[in-house]
Amino acid sequence: MKREQPIVPIGTGNSNAYLIVNGSHTLLVDTGPHKQEQKILATLHELGLPPESLRLIILTHTHYDHCGSLRELQRLTHAKVLVHEAEAACLQQGYTAFPNGTRWFSKIIVALGRRFARARAAYPAVTPDITIRDSFALSDYGFDGYILPTPGHTAGSLSVILNHTYALVGDTLFHVTANDVFPPFANDEAELLHSWQKLLDTGCKVFYPGHGTSFERALLRASLLKRQEKAA
Repeated sequence: MKREQPIVPIGTGNSNAYLIVNGSHTLLVDTGPHKQEQKILATLHELGLPPESLRLIILTHTHYDHCGSLRELQRLTHAKVLVHEAEAACLQQGYTAFPNGTRWFSKIIVALGRRFARARAAYPAVTPDITIRDSFALSDYGFDGYILPTPGHTAGSLSVILNHTYALVGDTLFHVTANDVFPPFANDEAELLHSWQKLLDTGCKVFYPGHGTSFERALLRASLLKRQEKAA
């Protein structure tokens, strides 16, 4: 597989996982829902990399569609697992509650989900190897980058900043519609917008969301301005 930049997106059902590759050094950001581990391992194989090259799995947050395949991948690769300390207990119990809806349709989805779909939102429990509260450097893993807390969607949401250029943001940003990146779910909308400003302050040029396709910083800047004007 030919690469022009170090990020390899992997579609995992309705969400995205991302491999970050630098020679023989590999990180994984999120794992997708259940039964996606073979797709992720197949992508490693296409890159000419063995399973054990995966040294660290970073969870942007602990909803089932981002960590459903975590336990099996951990077993197959022996990679360390990193999560924000605010969601470590959720990971250890294998369940994270649905976040609040930010739009009329997502509020309906959340209401139904909380009432009827707890079993669907559950995932195999995992005890994390690394929990963080503040930013975390990735230099020990062979990368010019760091992990940045970006709460709002959930209390423990994280983003990965790479080469001062790329940001892998989980559900802090969505890009499933053309002109907006506001997620349909977020527990704290004010904190979410603060995290958007933190992401802009990194200077990153390209953003990789947990849902949808990558986009450039102009769209984030415009979306933030629109939300700030709406709140004023």
